[in-house]
Amino acid sequence: MTKPLSATGCDTCGFKLGEPIAKLAVSDLCFVSDHRFPGRCVVTLHSHATELSDLSPAIRHAFADDVSTAARAIKLAVNAFKMNYEILGNADPHVHCHLIPRQLDEPKPKVPAWLHPEAQKELQAGKTEEVKQRIVTLLRETPGA
Repeated sequence: MTKPLSATGCDTCGFKLGEPIAKLAVSDLCFVSDHRFPGRCVVTLHSHATELSDLSPAIRHAFADDVSTAARAIKLAVNAFKMNYEILGNADPHVHCHLIPRQLDEPKPKVPAWLHPEAQKELQAGKTEEVKQRIVTLLRETPGA
């Protein structure tokens, strides 16, 4: 059985990225305030593991379902044309997936998000709350959520 991350993050490694906004089946959906990619989130596995291959098939499949459900809600919430999925873990060795909604009117919509020409800064407070609320509402309305 998995458990939600504590307020300080993973009890094993301390990993925490973003503000938790929804509890999914085996993970938390965490919001990252990034003006370049409104709706950017990270899906973070509740239990500690460093590799997808370390997970049981049931947990691995549930994590993939969580990622898919969250991506669908985010994409609809911000009207993105494409969702980028990033699973790295070399800097933060805890299973997590970055969900980065992409827009056609970005300066360079076809380059990886990490190569965006602008530095990351937070969204305006009102915009942050609006986007988070839309994502959470759509998660509740999305089949499989």
